[in-house]
Amino acid sequence: MANKQQNIRRQVQTHAGKTLTQKQNNKLPDYLVDDLRAAVSIYETEDQPGMIQMNYVRGILWNFGFWRLTSKDFEKELISHSIDTKRTYLDWNELLEIVTKRYYSGGREQEIKDTFKIFDRRDRGSTSVADIKSALQSKLEVPVTENEVNEMFEMAGLDPSNPITLTDFMNM
Repeated sequence: MANKQQNIRRQVQTHAGKTLTQKQNNKLPDYLVDDLRAAVSIYETEDQPGMIQMNYVRGILWNFGFWRLTSKDFEKELISHSIDTKRTYLDWNELLEIVTKRYYSGGREQEIKDTFKIFDRRDRGSTSVADIKSALQSKLEVPVTENEVNEMFEMAGLDPSNPITLTDFMNM
């Protein structure tokens, strides 16, 4: 019986980065949870699955919209989640909670605005199919055609012949 419990505990620990409470899963979009899982899997250790060394946490958070986070802000963020700043590890659920809170307290909107700036390089408040095509071609290793960008506009319910505003982009 003890071996069975240890085996179950080990399985739960092994999948710690993949287990979510129902409440958390409903809050953060699946693609972000998957990205966060992938980031955690890079830094978690075999002897402590689902646990990330604190010196790697800030780097992970950087990739999830916390790029303006100073060391002092990082400490405040941990304290706001009742996490001792002297700890050496953070677990999956704590990291997920931090990212989820940020996502719904303006992080999502900021990410969209920052993405829009990539397409609106002249800061006009709008962008076009040509601007998006140019930006994508400069960022991607594969060629992007104007037809593909037109299809993206149409899939979003927008007329590709009209400029797209930040509001349109956020609604997409």
